[in-house]
Amino acid sequence: MTTKAYISEYGISELYLNIWKSGKIDRTVLHQIQNAINSQSLKSSDDRKIVSRLLYAVRRGWVSVMD
Repeated sequence: MTTKAYISEYGISELYLNIWKSGKIDRTVLHQIQNAINSQSLKSSDDRKIVSRLLYAVRRGWVSVMD
């Protein structure tokens, strides 16, 4: 599954909401969103901000990374 397909299938907002509510993110999803922000495949500045917030939450320990 490619990053674009995963993100467009669920939408960044819905993905953010589900991760934030559960407090957990799958490691593969984490890598996919990291690749998306690094490859500049996110066109919207709002989408980039949401992904940045998710990555910040992971770094701070507010969201746990699950295997």
